Amino acid sequence: SKCITIHSTKCQSTRIFEYKELRRLHQISNNMCMLTELTTKPMTTSDQSVGLNRDNLKSSRSRRRERRKEGRNSSNDSKSVRRRDSTDDAKNDLKKSGPRRRPSVSSVISSDSSTSCRSPDPKRQLLDNNGGAKRKTRSRKRKLPKKAAKDKPVVVEVDDISDEEKKNYVAIDCEMVGVGRYGRRSALARVSITDWEGDVLLDKYVKVNEPVTDFRTFVSGITEADLDSDDAVEFEECQELVKGILRDRVLVGHALKNDFYALKLSHPWYMIRDTARYEPFMKADPTDKDSLVAKKLKDLARDKLGMTIQEEGKHHDSIEDATAAMELYKKARRKWDKAVEWKLNKTNSIREQQEKQE
Repeated sequence: SKCITIHSTKCQSTRIFEYKELRRLHQISNNMCMLTELTTKPMTTSDQSVGLNRDNLKSSRSRRRERRKEGRNSSNDSKSVRRRDSTDDAKNDLKKSGPRRRPSVSSVISSDSSTSCRSPDPKRQLLDNNGGAKRKTRSRKRKLPKKAAKDKPVVVEVDDISDEEKKNYVAIDCEMVGVGRYGRRSALARVSITDWEGDVLLDKYVKVNEPVTDFRTFVSGITEADLDSDDAVEFEECQELVKGILRDRVLVGHALKNDFYALKLSHPWYMIRDTARYEPFMKADPTDKDSLVAKKLKDLARDKLGMTIQEEGKHHDSIEDATAAMELYKKARRKWDKAVEWKLNKTNSIREQQEKQE
C-alpha cells in the first residue's frame, strides 16, 4: 500500500530512487536467508575438503617455527631434569661425607662417571691414561714486588801492591784566593799532598804577593790570619817543596790543570792521573751528546766510593779532597794504567818512525 502511494504522489526521479532502495533491501533480505540456511544445514564432504585445503594453506615457515618451539621446550625440560639429577647426586654425596665437608679432587675423579651426566673436564683430569699416576704440576710462585734497596756502603776493591810501589803515588789538592779586580784571578793560598794511605806529606799555607780582594772563605776556608801566620811560606819555597815530592812519582788529583796553573809547574802527562779527565768518570755533555764533561769531585766520591765530602754550608778541605781523588784512582788503577801504557807505547812508536824518516 505504501508503494502505491509513492508512485502516485512523487515525480519520476523520486520513483527511480525508491526503486533502487527497494532493490537493495531485497538483496539484503535474500543474503540473510542464505546465511540461515548454511548454519542450519549439515556439512557435506565437499565442504570438509574445502576446510582441509584452508588448513594446508599455512606456510612452511610457520610450521618450522612451531617445530623449533617444540624442540626448545623439550630441551629445556631435559636440562631441568639433568639439573635436578645432579643436585640430588651432590646432596647424597654431602650426606655420605658429612656436614660442611667438600669432596676432594681424588674422590671426585675416582667416582663412577655414570653418576653424573656431565663428562669430566680434561684440563682438570689428574690421572694419566698409561700408568694412572698423577701428573706433575708446577706451582707458580707469585712474584712479589722488589723492595727498595737500602743504601749499602760502597766497597772499594784495591789491588794489593807492595810498599815500594805505594811510594810512587801521591795526591795533591790546592786552595785559591781571589786577587785583582773583583777577585777574579786565582792565587795559590794552600797546598796539601797525601800518600797512598792518605797520610799527609805536605800541608802549607802560601803567602800571596798581591793584595787579596776575595779570600773565598766560604769555599776555601782560608782567612787573612792564615796567610799572615808564621806557618805560611813564600811562593818560591812552596814550589821547591812540591817539586821535590812530585819528582818521579805518579800524581793523582782532580782538575789538576788549575793546580798546575796556580803552582806554575808542569809534570809529564803519563805521570798524571786526573779524575776529572778520566773518561769512565766523566758524563755526557747536555749540549753536545758526542762530547764528555767532568763531574764534580763530591759527586764522584758519593757515587763511586760512598764518601761524603764538600758538604753544603762547610768549606772545602784540601786534605780530604786529595784523599778522595786517591781512592778513586785505586778503584780504577789497573785499567787506567793499561790505557796510559798503551798511549805511551803508541807515542814512542810514532816518534821512532819520525826519527827514521828524518
